[in-house]
Amino acid sequence: MVEAIALERIDDGIEETLRGEIRTLVDAKYLVDALAHERAGQRLTRAFHGGSMGPRHGSEIFRAILPFASIERDGEEFSALVPTAQTIGASCKWRTDSVKEHNVEDLLAFLQSPERAMPRARERAEYFWIKPLGLFLAHEGKNRVGFLRDMNVDWIPARVFPCDYVAPERLTLYEVGRRERTSWWAVLDGTWLEPLAHPSWGVPVLRAYGVRETSDWPAAFPSIELITAALRGRRPDPAFSILPALNLPLVLEKDAYQSEVISCSLLDIDEMPVPRNIGIGLVVCTFSALVLIGALPSTWETLRIVAGMGAGAGMGAMLTCMVRFWKLPRRLVKPFAVYTKFGLREHEQRLRSRRA
Repeated sequence: MVEAIALERIDDGIEETLRGEIRTLVDAKYLVDALAHERAGQRLTRAFHGGSMGPRHGSEIFRAILPFASIERDGEEFSALVPTAQTIGASCKWRTDSVKEHNVEDLLAFLQSPERAMPRARERAEYFWIKPLGLFLAHEGKNRVGFLRDMNVDWIPARVFPCDYVAPERLTLYEVGRRERTSWWAVLDGTWLEPLAHPSWGVPVLRAYGVRETSDWPAAFPSIELITAALRGRRPDPAFSILPALNLPLVLEKDAYQSEVISCSLLDIDEMPVPRNIGIGLVVCTFSALVLIGALPSTWETLRIVAGMGAGAGMGAMLTCMVRFWKLPRRLVKPFAVYTKFGLREHEQRLRSRRA
């Protein structure tokens, strides 16, 4: 049996304003889970609840509402008492109303035992602590959070894994658009951009965290229109199944590359390929006309003129398709060339951004 020890309450070390927003966030997730137990409620909460797949876990909510959110360990794990009001749980298997009344006291005693915070204990709790935010994400032991909250239990014994989050001075929030079309974009180190998918959840937390916000879009950044197009063109990272952040300098570089005017022929344009049958037809008609000119008697001047006109038209059409005298932006000629040129580099930069 694991020897019980006296656990200390975690001092989150954050300011009261941020603590209030974190607790409001946790309250909102608790209400989402409660609503989603009913079929009608799932229609209101689908963004934060998996419907038939059950409530979303804390780490999923963390990534869904906050930019540049990842579970990055920052220190050794330890056992402690975690504040219930700042912990996101997920009642996937059972809820408070599924516990029989005569079992409540025994279950409370079991879940509040310090043994639940021991590394090898049965039914232990393991929670990620996003230290700079004072936010706790239940990993193992996520079902008990709602129950203990309903039982007015303020502290949960858990094995705690400290994790980091980007410092507020590295982030800037930009409000773009007007009225109902307003979007919020977060920029990290003036280089990486992620849109906030749910700003009504994320912005208050980031604001209380001390992140600077503005509606003045820097002239040195890509235009809002260019960013919007780049965001629409994102594809999930195959290694992590999440949409990657935009590298702003790379967006500018890619746009300049695609806008560069290059010489091309009609055959070079990927989006306007010359059908094979037309090309073969031009060659056959042109050489047939040339053969006909040589085969016709000199007295048949009219037919020789018509054949010559046909041969000339065919040669002109072939030259038009083959000779590179057209001047067009690269994005119209080779729209996929940008992926070949920047694909590997973009992937490497994403990996570096995660390590940073």
